[in-house]
Amino acid sequence: MSRRYFERSVEFRPPRVRRAAALAVLLIIVVGSIMLFSVGHIGVGYVAIIVDPLTGSMRSIGDGASARYFFKPPWASVYKVYVAMESIHMWSEAGQRGEFPAVEALTRDGLRVDVDITVRWRISPSKVVELYRNYPGMDWKDRAIIPIIRETIRDLIARYDAIDTIEKRGEIGALLGEELEKALKEDPSLEGAIILEGINLRRIALPDAFVNAIEKKLAAEQLAIAAQYNRTRMLVLANATAVSKIIEAEGAAKSRIIVANATRKAIEIIAGETGNTTSITNLYLYLETLREIAEKGGSIIIVSGEDRFLIPLQTR
Repeated sequence: MSRRYFERSVEFRPPRVRRAAALAVLLIIVVGSIMLFSVGHIGVGYVAIIVDPLTGSMRSIGDGASARYFFKPPWASVYKVYVAMESIHMWSEAGQRGEFPAVEALTRDGLRVDVDITVRWRISPSKVVELYRNYPGMDWKDRAIIPIIRETIRDLIARYDAIDTIEKRGEIGALLGEELEKALKEDPSLEGAIILEGINLRRIALPDAFVNAIEKKLAAEQLAIAAQYNRTRMLVLANATAVSKIIEAEGAAKSRIIVANATRKAIEIIAGETGNTTSITNLYLYLETLREIAEKGGSIIIVSGEDRFLIPLQTR
């Protein structure tokens, strides 16, 4: 037997078992790859959009309330849309700004103001497919929502004078919420997919020159009010003093009348006993005069006899 024949007879040939194992491994790899590309996952707050390029169909998975796994064709694309509440911060202050700058607007009297606002919103899970069709780049926030917010604010501020933006800020905030909700619902490109959760009108910033003018005006008005108050107060005090003196004078007059009447009756009684009204009256008046002088601390002069001898007496 030749060496060549021997080598040909011992040539290695893999058994059928090994071929089957290799096929099984290959099948597992293929199935695993298919499973890997056919199973998707979304977390809480997300909705998945499955786009099938073969059929051209689109469908959504989930509602954002919970996480879940789902199956899809391996060749289909998956886009995840966040449907939980988001906030848009639009403000500018001291050289800084939020996610977007404050909205510049003109008042009815032509004054420029900066409106700082925070808008809370979310996407309706049932409308994500329609929204994606209109905005396949998923840029509806920059292309639609932000422009609508700015336009609504500018249209509303244009209805008010500059001073009204201070006095009627609460009214403006409430009306802005209503107008913005209506604008988002009626926009045809959004398909009613945007739900407004609320707004915070943080500030309506007026130019410094206008604010200073208002402050000076208010200060002048306060001074005028204070002057008017002081004037009124002085008039009231003066009137009260005059009334008090009138009342006092009336009281004194009535008192004198009462005393005079009492004196007259006393004199009449005494005169009725003596029959000399004139002498009794003179004597009474003389004694009353001496009493008043004594009460006031004056001097009393006594005239004595026919020689008119004067005796001054100090009462105090």
